Parts: sequence; C-alpha cells; structure tokens
Amino acid sequence: MYTLTTPVITSRHAAMALLVLGLGAFGNAQAQWRVVDNAANTKLQDVNTRLGTTSANGNGNGTVNGNLRELYQQQVFESFNGSNEDSKAAPEPEEKLQHAQPTKSGVNMNADNRCKQATSGIAQQQYQLCREIVNTELAKYNYSLKMYEVTTQRQRYLDELKRQRGSIQSHEVGKLQDNTNRILLLMSQMEIDRQQQQTYMDAYVARIGYLQEASKTLAQQALDGKGEGGGGGLTGVIGGAVGIATLKAALEIAQSKRRN
Repeated sequence: MYTLTTPVITSRHAAMALLVLGLGAFGNAQAQWRVVDNAANTKLQDVNTRLGTTSANGNGNGTVNGNLRELYQQQVFESFNGSNEDSKAAPEPEEKLQHAQPTKSGVNMNADNRCKQATSGIAQQQYQLCREIVNTELAKYNYSLKMYEVTTQRQRYLDELKRQRGSIQSHEVGKLQDNTNRILLLMSQMEIDRQQQQTYMDAYVARIGYLQEASKTLAQQALDGKGEGGGGGLTGVIGGAVGIATLKAALEIAQSKRRN
C-alpha cells in the first residue's frame, strides 16, 4: 500500500516544484518588463514635452508644435478690409474710355475719313500706309482697354482670395496651402499679362513708327521725282487729297533739311 502511493506523492511534489519555479520566473520577467516600460514611458514623456501642445492663439513656448503653429499664424491674415489704404485696388480712371471710340465728340476719324483713296503711283501707296497707321493706332487703343478690363478682373479675384485667407481656421492647413497656391498662380498670371501687354504695346509703337517712316520716304521720292508707274513723281501725286498731303509732307522734309 505504501509503495503504490509513494510515486504519486513524488509526482505531485515535482509538479508543485515546477509550478513554483514557473511562477518565480514569470515574476522576474514581469519585474523586468515593468522596468523597461518605465524607461519607455520616460522617453515618451520627454518626446511629448518637446513636441508640446499649443492653444489656438499659437503660443509656441519653444516646442515643435508651437513653432509650427506660430509659422502657420504668420501666413494667415487676421482679417481683410477691402477699403484699407494699404491693400485696396488702384482707383478707377476719371475719364472712362470706350472700345473703338477714342473720341466722344462724334467726329469719326477712322481710316476711311483720314485716308483719301488713290488708285495709282505713290499716292496709292501712301493711301495704303495711311490706312495701316490708322488701324494700328486704333488696335493699340482697343488692346490697352482690353488689358485694363483683364487687370480689373484679376484684382477682384485677388481680393476674394485675401478674404478667404482671412477666414481660414488655425487647424485648416490644407486650405491655407490651397489658398497660397491660388495666390501664387494668380500673381504669375498677372505678370504674364503685364509682359504680354508691354510686348504688344512696343510692337504697335514700332509698327506705327515704321509705317510713318515709310510714308515719309514715299513723300521724299515724290519730291525727287522718283515715283514708279502711273505718272510717278509730283505729277502722279498732286491729284487728290492724298497727293496734296504727300506733297505737303515732302515739302516739310525739304524745309527741315535746309534748316539743318
């Protein structure tokens, strides 16, 4: 009887011993984990302190989030007042101009009225140059008005973007970046508009100057009797209003040369 129960008791004792050893090992592991966890918590607390938390007014206190918030606040308008002297658009011109109507007097000075038609010789060439000069002058005038209208539209859009920027909340970083991109794009387009207008204005001026010099050259040729075909020279240009204007221009050139 004794010999049969002895192995059972021994096995129980061995199991209890293993359980105690296991609990002891778990206790040591738990103690080690608690030590490691405390160190990690300390590091995380240090990181959080450095990152910082800021209020909506953007008081940075030298933390990462605070500095970012202050940088963000510098890009947001407190408010936008379109009547502020520092930000409002340029005043409208006092004299309103109309397309294709440089004068309000009712006097129609288009190419048909300013240039009298001729059919031959230098007079006919003068007529063609006269029409080109008049049409170029009118095109220059109309293009300037068109670019003024475009500039006015750009100004209205810029004012709207500034109003939107003033209403962006402190946490809406995406909206701020979108607004910034729109303003930069608009500024780029306005610079392109300005360069385009200046380039075309220069081209118009150059063309008018070229045509006027060509007209003077023809007038000088008429004075020198070098006209081609159709009774060139003075004989071919004296007839008609254009011929008289050509002769007058030629005489003025000759007088200017004598004075010089």
